[in-house]
Amino acid sequence: MLRGTFGMTNCLVRCKKNLKILLVTNKCPPDYDGGYELRAFQIANALRARGHELDIVTSHLREGFKLEAPEPDWVHRIFRYVPISSKSGLVRKADAAWRRVACTTVAEENVPAMRSFLNGKKYDLAYCFGLHRISLASAFPLTENKIPILWHAGGTYIVDQLYRWPKEIGGFRISMNTMAKKWYEMEKAVDYSNIAFVSEFLRDYFFDHGMIVPHPYVISRGADFALRKDVDRERGRPPFFFMASRVDHEKGIHTAVEACAQLLKRRPDLDWRLEVAGNPGDPRYQEQLNQAVQAGGLSSRVGFLGKMPRDQVLQKMAEATAFVSCSRYGEPFAGTIIETLASGTPLLGSIDGSIKEVVKHEESALLYERDDATTLSLHMERVLTDAGLAHNLAIEGLKVIEDRYTLDKILDQTEATFADVLSRAKSKAGAA
Repeated sequence: MLRGTFGMTNCLVRCKKNLKILLVTNKCPPDYDGGYELRAFQIANALRARGHELDIVTSHLREGFKLEAPEPDWVHRIFRYVPISSKSGLVRKADAAWRRVACTTVAEENVPAMRSFLNGKKYDLAYCFGLHRISLASAFPLTENKIPILWHAGGTYIVDQLYRWPKEIGGFRISMNTMAKKWYEMEKAVDYSNIAFVSEFLRDYFFDHGMIVPHPYVISRGADFALRKDVDRERGRPPFFFMASRVDHEKGIHTAVEACAQLLKRRPDLDWRLEVAGNPGDPRYQEQLNQAVQAGGLSSRVGFLGKMPRDQVLQKMAEATAFVSCSRYGEPFAGTIIETLASGTPLLGSIDGSIKEVVKHEESALLYERDDATTLSLHMERVLTDAGLAHNLAIEGLKVIEDRYTLDKILDQTEATFADVLSRAKSKAGAA
């Protein structure tokens, strides 16, 4: 099977008619769990703006969350959502095992909810985003109703649940077949023929772990705001580096702190700060970061801002001297990378996951091997002391977005993919 990259070519034709689309997602703003759900809502709004009739089905509002304004009548909250664990250590591992089962057996509630919702309704196509906390089986009624499904894969859950974990996690099959057999079998029976991956990196991950997708596409994420072409604008004073991610070991924030300590030791004459926005994760990891800040003499240089609204994050991004990405795992596609480039802000990023599909080292970003705090520290010094370099990185980053990652280009690819999926479904129905 060739690892096709449909969706990135110029010969594709957008849908010639407006479609009736059902978008399925874990959560939905203003009550959402992360960037994946935010992107789903972004795409939903953009498709509706292009004239498509679109409904969202998603989970109920989390307990205690209060809406400040009425929701649009095309957002339907019908599913129960299994929350993410905030525990740590061995307790977290045990809890994760239980939640893998819970994220499948929740289908006992969610499958009937989907069947009930679909009763009497017709859709041309279903576009499924993250379903890992509401069960993949929630999409089974779509297969029952012969509604063509396009999966938007922004993470590894589908292949992990169906292919990798059964091979690599001891007792996975036993626990699933003992406690969740009916719903696990239903998850496996869903149609996964059409998957739009956010990167070639993620597509290859699926193939490498045994999931051969008959019709793979690559549709990345796009910038949904006006490009900040005023790269020589006045930025924050003193200069500051910015990070926006959950405060988690896999996000590599400790690497940034270590790089800051090295930079301070090497160039005590330079004035700068590091500001980190994001939800706190494991309290033990946060404590380790606090200790590293103290040990490096960085108390006045490094600040943790906590969770911030997206508009404030984008404002900080635009004001920053550079954005720092220190991810330690294979990021399928980091939305903050696209947002940084669209903001006209230099990017300093670890080489892992899909980043090399987006930028080139020394041209549109400065890259470094993950965990390499020394090289990151040198990159930080360079953008602080070389205004010409910072300017060129910002300009080239904007070109990357203009060429490949505007929201309009992503929507064109999405509509072309819809047309391809529907054409194949029509041919299949005709042959039957």
